[in-house]
Amino acid sequence: MITKAGNDPVLMLRPARLEVLEGPDKGLVADVRESVVRVGTSERCDVVLTDPAVSTNHFEISVMSTGRVLRDLGSTNGTVVDGYRVGEVHLPAEAEIAAGETRIGFRVLPEEVEVALTSRTNFGQLLGHSAPMRAAFAVLERAAKAEVTVLVLGESGTGKELAARALHEGSSRKDGPYVVFDCGAAAQTLLESQLFGHARGAFTGAVDARAGVFEEANGGTLVLDEIGELPLALQPKLLRALEARTVQRVGETKTRTVDARFVACTNRNLQEEVKAGRFRQDLFFRLSVVSVRLPPLRERKEEIPRLVRHFMSQMRVQDPPELSASLLTMLTNHTWPGNVRELRNFVERFVVLRDLDPGGLLEEQDVDAPRESIPVHLPFHEAKQQWTDRLERAYLAQLLSTHGQNISEAARAAGLSRQSCYRLMEKHGLRGT
Repeated sequence: MITKAGNDPVLMLRPARLEVLEGPDKGLVADVRESVVRVGTSERCDVVLTDPAVSTNHFEISVMSTGRVLRDLGSTNGTVVDGYRVGEVHLPAEAEIAAGETRIGFRVLPEEVEVALTSRTNFGQLLGHSAPMRAAFAVLERAAKAEVTVLVLGESGTGKELAARALHEGSSRKDGPYVVFDCGAAAQTLLESQLFGHARGAFTGAVDARAGVFEEANGGTLVLDEIGELPLALQPKLLRALEARTVQRVGETKTRTVDARFVACTNRNLQEEVKAGRFRQDLFFRLSVVSVRLPPLRERKEEIPRLVRHFMSQMRVQDPPELSASLLTMLTNHTWPGNVRELRNFVERFVVLRDLDPGGLLEEQDVDAPRESIPVHLPFHEAKQQWTDRLERAYLAQLLSTHGQNISEAARAAGLSRQSCYRLMEKHGLRGT
C-alpha cells in the first residue's frame, strides 16, 4: 500500500525473513526490507552465501504491486521454490527456496515497514504510478544526477530507450550531444569503426577519416543499445574505452580522450550471457555500476487505463472513442508480451478502426494470432525477438491445450524437460496442471 510520511510517498511493506536451513551458512538470518534483494556468493549481493554450488548472483526477490516475485538470475544450478525449478515466480507468504546445496526458508513477517518511493509518476516520457515503476524512477532520479554508468534492463517494449533519454535530460549534460548506438544493428565488420572511428585508408572504402560514436558523444551521453548483442571479440576494446575514457581509431596509434556519460540497455539476461561465455564478466560489472529493471506491463496492469488515455491524447483526435469498462477489463486481462509498445500500437489501431470489434484488433496483436504484418519499423533483432516470443507462447499454449493442460505429458511430447516447460510457462504467463 502506498501512503505518505510527511511529504514523501512511501510503500508500506510487510518485511520478509530469509533463514538458511541447510548448507554451509546454516543459521544465517536476513530480513528483507528493501524493494529488491539479491542473493548469491558475490560480495555485492545483499545476502552473501558461501556455498560453492551457489552462483555469484543466484536469485533476487523484488517487491511488485502484486506481491514479492523471485527471479533466477541465470544461475548455474537453478533456483527451486517448494520443489519446482523456477525462472520467475510470485512467492507465497511462506516458501522454501533451494539454491545449490543451500535450503532457505522464506516467510513474510507481520509488522509493516516503509520503503521510500519517488513522488514522481513519470520520469521523462516514462509513465508509472505503480510501486515497481516508482521504485525504478527513484533509482533513475539519483543516477541522473550522479552521472554514473547505468545498465537499463527490461523486456522489449518496456521503455528502455525512454529511460536512457530521461537520464540524459536529467543530468548536467542535457545540453550536450545525445548519441544512441545500436550494437545489434551494425554489420560486424564495421562495428569497431562505428564505435571508435577510423583513419583515412584504414580499410577498403575508408576514403576519409571518421569519428566514432564515442567521440560524437563527447560532452554528452552515449547510449549503447542492445549491448548484449555486441560480439565477444570487441568487448575487451569496449571495456578499455569505458575504463580509460580514451579511444583509438582504426588505423591510428594515438589515443583520443572522450568525456561522455554511458548508458547501456538490453533485453537479455547478461548474467546468463556471462555464464554461457558470450559476455565478459568484467564488462558486465563495469556497465552495471547502477542497474535498474523496468518491469513488464503484466506486472503493472493497474496502469493500463492511464497509459491508454495518454496514447489517445498524443494522437490529438477531435472525437476520441469511448473507453468502456468492458474494453478496459479486456485490456487488463491481456498478457501483453510486447509490453507498452504493443499497448500503444493497439491504441493507435483502435482509434483509427473504432468501428471494428476491439477484441478483434487485440487478437491481431496477440501471439496466438500471428496475422500481424512483419514489424519492419523495428530493428531486426527486436523484430526477431518479438516473433520468437510469439512463437514460443503460441506453441506452448497449443501444446498444453492438446494435452489437457498436463505439463508432464506436454513436456514429453515436445521433447522438453519439465523444468524447461515450467520456465516457459512462467515467462509467458501460462498455467497448467
